[in-house]
Amino acid sequence: MSNLILDNAIMAQSMLERLKAEKKQERVKVWRRIKKYVSLVLSDFGGDIKSKTKSEKIIKQFKHSLKPIFDNEVSDLIAHLKEVSLQLAMIEYASFTQMFGDDVVNKVDKNSLNSSLQNRPLSLKNWNGPLYLPQFIAAWGALALIQITNSVTKTFAEGGSIRSLEGLLYSDEAVGYSVISKIANDYDSIMSTALQHVQSVAATEFYSVNPELVDKEEFAAILDSHTSVVCRSLDGLTYLVGEGPRPPLHFRCRSRMLPVINKKFITLLNEGQPGSSVYGEETYYQWLSRQTHKRQDIILGPTRGTLFRDGGLTPEQFAKLQLHKNFKPMTLEEMKKVIPDAFERAGLN
Repeated sequence: MSNLILDNAIMAQSMLERLKAEKKQERVKVWRRIKKYVSLVLSDFGGDIKSKTKSEKIIKQFKHSLKPIFDNEVSDLIAHLKEVSLQLAMIEYASFTQMFGDDVVNKVDKNSLNSSLQNRPLSLKNWNGPLYLPQFIAAWGALALIQITNSVTKTFAEGGSIRSLEGLLYSDEAVGYSVISKIANDYDSIMSTALQHVQSVAATEFYSVNPELVDKEEFAAILDSHTSVVCRSLDGLTYLVGEGPRPPLHFRCRSRMLPVINKKFITLLNEGQPGSSVYGEETYYQWLSRQTHKRQDIILGPTRGTLFRDGGLTPEQFAKLQLHKNFKPMTLEEMKKVIPDAFERAGLN
């Protein structure tokens, strides 16, 4: 039975990653839409931008033409996320009804879910922008407009022309380096991160309305070389439903929370499995301990890789020494103060 929960969770995350990949194509559409309206504005101007009056006139026209475009992109993405959240909550419901029957499992109320999406903040680390979902997405549109208007000011400051402003804003020859390309890439990053937040909120909302079935949540990271320090260090830890660090913890985070079934159903869980997870799965550092030395060094860096292998620490002990209490990664110097003996055993004095 526990394998069914895990399999369904993996399926749901796979579907979410596929949705992210599909929505990634939206980046190109966003780029084209912005470029279209930027081009229309600039078609009314020509020559050099050598006066403040002219630059301010261009900026005013950009604000007038582009703000509704960005507002529309933001509202469309928020509406899409609401639809996805309900679908993800239904996936959780379907997973549990397979095990316990629909007479035992409660569905998530649509209005309650929408309220949670509005009022449950993201747990992003090293991010100083808005943390509530609508404002988080709206910040992208506001910043995008600032980036475009700043380009006008920069062009004026450098004594440039409309042509040089066009090259700064969009360049078909170097799409990846233009201002509009950065805006489109930021959209993709915001969208991917928001989708992971929506999954986290939908799952936690479902677990919250089924307290008889779900005791806690287990932090589950993706086991590959792209996993962040914070996610791989938290992998396998459990928290009360709705508490503890909540994915996404950083932009493009892929971690999620898994349900820990109530103890009365303990016979449904795997016992005697090699991993530390409730499901008998390996935690990130247990998985890493089975990888080649080269892969360990690529993921951790050569010094941490040597410490991981030769410092005499278990994977669990090593994981606990990767983060401060505020989830900020520890430096090697900070680790050495805590575990000098491990550094000595690894020959890292």
